[in-house]
Amino acid sequence: MMKIREQKGFSLLAAIFLIVIVAGLLLVMARMAAVEDRESILAILANKAYFAARSGMDWTGVAALNGSCTASQSLTFDGIAVTTTCNATTGIDEGTGATYNVYSISSTAVLGSKSTSTLTTRTLRGLVTDAPAP
Repeated sequence: MMKIREQKGFSLLAAIFLIVIVAGLLLVMARMAAVEDRESILAILANKAYFAARSGMDWTGVAALNGSCTASQSLTFDGIAVTTTCNATTGIDEGTGATYNVYSISSTAVLGSKSTSTLTTRTLRGLVTDAPAP
């Protein structure tokens, strides 16, 4: 039969093992939460940059259809820097006798900074025309 004296210290070893395992799990969970938080922030910045670039495209498209196709223009939407370009192809005739114009528009939004690793850039391109609807 085993004496109680010979069993001393086994529960201490089990407790240390359990503490190490729980601490490791907590560390992994904290790291996962930090990564998830950062990904959420970057997703929000990406959406903001996309919609700012979209606003720049809309703004430049309307300006082009109103006769103001500026080669390069800088805009700011809610603190987000947006650069747009507009290239016009005028006098297109498809043999119907009516001519129309096609405007190639590019819009780039830049948000965040390199120093904080939050630099987000979105570029959109599209065409706008004043041709009559088919």
